[in-house]
Amino acid sequence: MNLLVVGDVHGCVHTLKAFVQTHWNAQDEFLILVGDVINKGRHSGKTVKYLRKLQKEFPYSVFLLRGNHEHLAAESLRQGEEPPYLQKLKRDMLKRGIPFKRMIQWMGQWPVKWENPYVLITHAGISLHARDPFNPDSSRGVLHNRSALKDVGKLQLFGHVVQEDFQPRYFAEAHAWGIDTGAWRGGGLTGIRLTRTGEILEILREPTSESDL
Repeated sequence: MNLLVVGDVHGCVHTLKAFVQTHWNAQDEFLILVGDVINKGRHSGKTVKYLRKLQKEFPYSVFLLRGNHEHLAAESLRQGEEPPYLQKLKRDMLKRGIPFKRMIQWMGQWPVKWENPYVLITHAGISLHARDPFNPDSSRGVLHNRSALKDVGKLQLFGHVVQEDFQPRYFAEAHAWGIDTGAWRGGGLTGIRLTRTGEILEILREPTSESDL
């Protein structure tokens, strides 16, 4: 099975749907999202609803990784807090008949990595300075890191940081691809198709839908 790895969606549900319908071969490849599917963009509730349905339809082919936005939402809920961004998300979900608490708890259970012997996919990458990179609360961990990445001996793919000029970027020193191209800012949604052994087959772009801006 090949891999199709998709960057930060941030509520751009129409763009995501177009990307999936155009590019994903559900019979022959895993679909892996690097996290941060909510907030910033216009349609967080619709995005979560769509991904929930997609994962139920393809439970062994769709992998949703946790980003810092999903983690912080789940932690805020667990602590009984409702900061403004979470109140906005709650209103959006309830308006669409989405069970808010259950969905946030579900997102908080998403894994922080997808990995095989050749490829490592996380939200923010493995920092050069991380002591505990898979700790979801660590500022240098794979949910929050914004510092230089470490070469971990396999290909890394990550999102989190919008790349310059909204273009995916390869970091040779870390053997890593950054694929957050700012969909919610009009930069389009980026995906990379690769073999399970880490050979890049294709870089795919879906322009941000006007309905998401």
